[in-house]
Amino acid sequence: MNAFDTRTLVDQWLAMWNGDLAIAERIIAPSLRVHLPAFGMPPEEGINDPETMARWIGLFRSSFSSASFHCELGPFTDGDHVISRFRFTGTWTAGRPATASVPPGTAVSFAGVDTLRIEHGRIAEYWLTDDQLDLYAQLGAVRGVEPQPVPSHQGGRHPSKA
Repeated sequence: MNAFDTRTLVDQWLAMWNGDLAIAERIIAPSLRVHLPAFGMPPEEGINDPETMARWIGLFRSSFSSASFHCELGPFTDGDHVISRFRFTGTWTAGRPATASVPPGTAVSFAGVDTLRIEHGRIAEYWLTDDQLDLYAQLGAVRGVEPQPVPSHQGGRHPSKA
């Protein structure tokens, strides 16, 4: 995969995470395999195609307004793998997690790394490593974890994920 194709695919991946869920049919392989952190995530087996991937993203986004992902670092390509670091920013409105104790309207931010395996121009496998525990701490959903400060966006850049 060349650099242009990689950047285009990552831009489309971000567009999907930023709410263009219809793009999932074009960029996700019909048979998807995901690898998720154990904390705060659905069962991996339940996300196995474009439709279930889009549904999961939609559920995540439903708890936030002004939810936005952007690429902080990358994308980097190694053979058929693409890796990038993302940052999520949004305003929690309510919903998930049910144990959240902060009021709706709380601004949150967390980072993570997406690793994608590309097959025939589509995402066939996805590994997520993220700071979900920090997000839950910011939402008051876990005890004994101090949340990291929510970074402000500098230079007038509007957030978007990679």
